[in-house]
Amino acid sequence: MSVSTVSRALNSHPAISPASTSKVRRVAAKMNYQRPQSHRYRVDAVSPLTKKNIAVVPLGMDRSLVALPAVASSLAGVEAALSQAGANVLLGHVPDLQFTPPNLKNNTLDGVILAGASQGDRIARASSPLLDRLRQLPSVWVLCRPVGCCGDAVVSNDFATGSMAAEYLIAQGHRRLAFVNPKPDHLLFMRREDGFVATARRLGAEVQSFCESPPEGWQLPLKPPLHVEAVQKLVDDLLAASPRPTAVFAAADSVATLVYRALSVRKLRVGRDMSIISGNNDYSLIAGLHPNLTTFDIHAHELGRLAVRQLAMRMAERDQRPDTELMIEPTLVEGGSVVTIDSPILTDN
Repeated sequence: MSVSTVSRALNSHPAISPASTSKVRRVAAKMNYQRPQSHRYRVDAVSPLTKKNIAVVPLGMDRSLVALPAVASSLAGVEAALSQAGANVLLGHVPDLQFTPPNLKNNTLDGVILAGASQGDRIARASSPLLDRLRQLPSVWVLCRPVGCCGDAVVSNDFATGSMAAEYLIAQGHRRLAFVNPKPDHLLFMRREDGFVATARRLGAEVQSFCESPPEGWQLPLKPPLHVEAVQKLVDDLLAASPRPTAVFAAADSVATLVYRALSVRKLRVGRDMSIISGNNDYSLIAGLHPNLTTFDIHAHELGRLAVRQLAMRMAERDQRPDTELMIEPTLVEGGSVVTIDSPILTDN
């Protein structure tokens, strides 16, 4: 079964048959699986983090990327939880991996929360006095652990985001689907593509991926796609496909906003000529889109808080456990960007 089917069965979703729900629960009971009771994680007042020097460090990320709502919200969750735990918080933005922020040069660090550019394995291959020092500390990555990097990670279930996007579009009657991604070696986006393509094919839909970097490529410090040119060729290739897809899963909300623009340039309307679904629920980024974008909330603020709880556990135990990855399930946020295929306003080319 897919990740999303198991999740829905455990949550008694009416779309899952009683037989499937019973099967999932029998296996879960046999594995002694215990469901978390809430996304609202708490750091106790008496914590291993109290009075400890904890650095919060985005690596290889341009400020425009750190400012994206999902990233900013996760880091805000980190800061709030660290303050609640009584930690001494040291903020250090490191867009250039060879750079050491002045406030991190001489301070003794006890642990670190990391956010990193997830484009390939550049961070894992990089070496600098700061990076070598951070690798020796108890560490937790938030949102995504870049390829080849060590440390625990607290992430959204990106495979499930892709899988649920495919299920949702197919439930609306779409049988020809497309995935659009201008960052083909981005780990988070690749996981979403894997879930989307696997589920679409399992359910009998046609699915195509339109994934290609802009001619200038992507370098560190990594930026989000900022201009329509980053996706215009991908959208044009999609529109030229025969048969043409009727619905698009954009890799992230930042990509979806540019797909809206790219379709508008070609005199096409979202929710009429093409349906779009995405992920992150970057509200301040997508608030001006019409129709409202259907997306998935990844609960970024809670990811940040859970990352701090995980760091506290790691620092308290000080054992040699393997690196741990914790996931929070995404939640669908419906807008008007997806219409049913039999709607009279949908153009079927």
